[in-house]
Amino acid sequence: MRADIVIVFAVLLTACCRTNPQLPSNRAEVDTVAAELIDYNKLCIEDERREIEAYIDSVQKADSVTFELTDYGCYLRHPESSEGVRHPERSEGSHNVSEKPIQPGNEVAIAYSLELLDGTICSQTINNKAKRFRVGKREVVKGLDIAMEGKCEGDEFEVIIPYNLAYGVTGDRGCIPPMTPILYRVKILAAYEK
Repeated sequence: MRADIVIVFAVLLTACCRTNPQLPSNRAEVDTVAAELIDYNKLCIEDERREIEAYIDSVQKADSVTFELTDYGCYLRHPESSEGVRHPERSEGSHNVSEKPIQPGNEVAIAYSLELLDGTICSQTINNKAKRFRVGKREVVKGLDIAMEGKCEGDEFEVIIPYNLAYGVTGDRGCIPPMTPILYRVKILAAYEK
């Protein structure tokens, strides 16, 4: 009987001392929420790409000028130079840089139309009142800012800007819905160096 008690006591003692296996310290914990958000973001970007490509296909059927995907992710029609451009009054302390490409810090005056890809006009210049801004100073959406660089006074171009370089996931809380690509039709009326 004494031997039985010793055996039971030994079994209980060893059972209490067992430890749970440890996870390796180099194994990363999986963040399922972050993984789901990344997958959702990829799906949104793919949907937007298909929407932009469908628009480009429909436009190219009627027009021979094609859009080109730029390094920064916008779609740009090759700029065309135009003659006889009416220049708005130049501000004091600046001089015209029409012979040089536009660079960050230059001030520009543009005539533009801002549209959704379905043709809805959200904003535009009226009666040749130019929109003026300094390139690279975040005074306009990032995609337009970047598209201005390297252009010259008199250039006309169209640029399709994906939502991440335009009004983002919130839209403009007015005409532009959340996560919507936009189309700018731009004519550079004047460029000034400060």
